[in-house]
Amino acid sequence: MPFFNSMRKFCVILILLLAVLPVEAKKTRKGQKSKTTAQISSTEARRLTYFYQEGVKQKLANNLSEAYDLFQHCLDIDPNNPEAMFELGYLKFYLGQDSLGTAMLQRVAELDSNNPRYIQSLAAAYLARNQYDKAIPVVEHLSQLQTRRSDVLYQLVELYKTNGQTDEAINALDRIELLEGRTLQSSLQKYAFYVDKGEQDKAYEVLASLAKESPYDLRIPIILGQRYLDNGDYEKALECFHSVEKTDPQNADLRLAMMDYYMQTGQQEKRDGIRDSLLFAEGTSDELRGQMMALLIEDKKNEPGHHERILETFDSLIHITPSPLIYSLRTSYLLYTEASPDVVAQSLRDLLKVDSSNENALSRLLVYYIEQKDYENIAEICRMGINAYPESLIYYFYLGVSLLQTEQSASAIETLQNGLKQSDGQQNPDYISDIYELLGELYYEQGRVSDAFAAYDSCLVYRDDNVSCLNNYAYYLSLRNERLDEAERMSYRAIKMEPLNKTYLDTYAWVLFVQGNYSLAKFYIDRVVSPQQTDSLLLADENLQADVFEHAGDIYAMNDNEELAVRYWTLARRKGSGGAILEKKVKLRKYVKE
Repeated sequence: MPFFNSMRKFCVILILLLAVLPVEAKKTRKGQKSKTTAQISSTEARRLTYFYQEGVKQKLANNLSEAYDLFQHCLDIDPNNPEAMFELGYLKFYLGQDSLGTAMLQRVAELDSNNPRYIQSLAAAYLARNQYDKAIPVVEHLSQLQTRRSDVLYQLVELYKTNGQTDEAINALDRIELLEGRTLQSSLQKYAFYVDKGEQDKAYEVLASLAKESPYDLRIPIILGQRYLDNGDYEKALECFHSVEKTDPQNADLRLAMMDYYMQTGQQEKRDGIRDSLLFAEGTSDELRGQMMALLIEDKKNEPGHHERILETFDSLIHITPSPLIYSLRTSYLLYTEASPDVVAQSLRDLLKVDSSNENALSRLLVYYIEQKDYENIAEICRMGINAYPESLIYYFYLGVSLLQTEQSASAIETLQNGLKQSDGQQNPDYISDIYELLGELYYEQGRVSDAFAAYDSCLVYRDDNVSCLNNYAYYLSLRNERLDEAERMSYRAIKMEPLNKTYLDTYAWVLFVQGNYSLAKFYIDRVVSPQQTDSLLLADENLQADVFEHAGDIYAMNDNEELAVRYWTLARRKGSGGAILEKKVKLRKYVKE
């Protein structure tokens, strides 16, 4: 209802809004002198008007400090000026001085008790502090000043309800009905109040009277019947339901009520009959069909062979109405029953055929295909995602990854650049960082070194702890023998974040090697390829690629350990590395710089 929900926040906002509105000096009624103008001279009155108007101008310009001083000056001229006092009270609230602000509004309401704006502001101040006993008489006074405002009366209903004053709440509802007529909303509220009072006869009389006044509104006898049903009066409930059945036997609300009736009276077969009828009837809405399907699943969950029958039911429903909701329910059911990922994925694919922008299906399928490393389907899902949600950067990123994996580097770069064009600073910075990192990789592969390093810099702007970027950036700098101190710092950060990552440890060892710190490089490379491990174990380690073994050989060569150097170079060759430089190292049994 207006003016009451989220009470404190709304009321404070209301006070502020009321005070922001520009106000002319209040005119007195004919034959009545203003309390202010009767006590000050005409010169002072002109000065007061000037300072008041200047205060309003400053307030509207958001110069609140200046406005505060001007309104205070108005009160220095006339301590009982309600307009200036009201504005100053507003500023007290802005400063967080709620008690002082409320006190000033109380005084304003005393000075001009017939100004609805002042009265409503005082009520809002009380409500903001949950002072319902004080708020009620003020809101009542407001309702007398503005007799056509049903929103104020609805507020009174809620206040009286909160305060436990049921009779007064009913009286406020009566006043609303004089303004708006009897409505289903007001009648249901009255019904609830009479039930709370234990006056069941009056409660039912309210709904019965409404049913007579609105004979074509079939909701009312159904609600009345449900109330009887809730109280165990099955005969009267059935009488209400039958009255609706004569007019509209296919009424969905009626059939739901009858299901409840049959459930409570132990007529399970009849109840299930209505459930199945609603489930398969062509005129049933998707939402209601979904409710009935959920009910069927709950009803059948303990029966033998229920899983197959439920899936058959879904297939039948899809044949009747291939709606996105039914496909979604089918997928949810498969997830609930922990069906295999392949079965769930196929159901998600079916859902996308009728709802290509279903975000849940897109995201779940993307995760599924990423786990499968199915780059062709990753690309398909990402293109669908970009079409439906062009602002979502995750689809650009994984489409770029899939294109990279299928050796379509130029298309990958274009895709990632298009993704960055969608960035407005509101997206997850992690995705922006990842896109820049991947762009850096692609640029470096193409020999665009300056572009690659610029992309890495941008990556670290959005996430300075992007560990894979720190590692790769450091490694590429070391390969080019550039900015080695910066490379060492980045690589060290990477191993601090992931101290067991052999790739990152290898990078750090190599950066130290390039810096000429051979002994410390040996310390870190030993944590990657331990000399105590056999060749077969080292070769079986998927984390150890040929370049790692070659690095180890180079490091040991510069530490004057010819035997281990040759061993690691040989392992690099066995792992698949080739080239004249490596062969020369093995042949000469010493490090050869490229």
